[in-house]
Order: sequence, then C-alpha cells, then structure tokens
Amino acid sequence: MKIKFRGWKREVYPHNHVACPVELKKSLFSQGKSGEPIKWASASKAFAKIDSLSLTGDFLLEMEFSADELRSWLSQYVQEKPEAAIRLLSEMKSEAIINLTQKIQSELDVESDE
Repeated sequence: MKIKFRGWKREVYPHNHVACPVELKKSLFSQGKSGEPIKWASASKAFAKIDSLSLTGDFLLEMEFSADELRSWLSQYVQEKPEAAIRLLSEMKSEAIINLTQKIQSELDVESDE
C-alpha cells in the first residue's frame, strides 16, 4: 500500500510512503515486510506502519472503513480493473461459500447435540 500525506491548508512537500503490514496478535503489533500486502484484521479494519515520516517519525496507521466505504472501494476497483475484479470476486465467492457451508454445518451439529 502506498500513502501520500499532504498539508491540509498548505502543501509544502507531499510525503509519499509505503505502508508496511502490521498484524495484531494478543494486543501486540508485529511488523511485516515492506512491500507485502496489508492484511485485514477484520472485515473493516487493517493496520500498517509507516517508517521515517519527516513530520514526527514512525507511525502506526489504522484504517477502519464502513460497509459503504468498502462497497465504494470495490465499485471503483471493478471500474478500473474489471478483469482483476472478476478473478478476485470469484475467489471471494468460493471462500464465502466454503465458510457459509462450514457455519451451517456447525449450527446443525449444535442442534443435533441438543
């Protein structure tokens, strides 16, 4: 992920940085390798670290998106990269079907135990 910081009222110099993935494990943040993709901590939250900002140093970046923001991102992705979006959506649909099947099976197992 690439991030650009610009001054709100006055832009003197745009700050372009690569965000390094960060994983949250047992209330501790662990930095991944630069250039690796950001992994989502939940369906709407991801963490990243930005090194060597000239503003105040290193940052932890937390992004939390609403469902509308995610839908907006996906819509833009589909418009910009339709072939890649089809591949991505196909993979995600397969994973969703597998997860839904497992969830239903788990619920059926609980009911049969009662």
